[in-house]
Amino acid sequence: MLAKCLRDLPTTAEAFTAYEALRRNRVERVVAHGARSSNLKAAGPVARRLRDLVLPLFLARVAAKSAESLAWMHRYHVDWEADTATTGTGG
Repeated sequence: MLAKCLRDLPTTAEAFTAYEALRRNRVERVVAHGARSSNLKAAGPVARRLRDLVLPLFLARVAAKSAESLAWMHRYHVDWEADTATTGTGG
């Protein structure tokens, strides 16, 4: 996206401003996801042991569902043909 902004806008300052505006929603969403997943980590040796015993069973059940629910983050696509002004919010 930064390359597109630099390509499509006349000054570097305008390109960085547009880049920030285009990416802000996506970056905030990724940060929020990271904070949520960080809060799920168990503290202490007993909790870690319990987690390590249960996690393989849990992961086997939700692997496919999780992969699809995180597609917005991992399958991001940059449309190089679209002009920056028409790109939208960046996902």
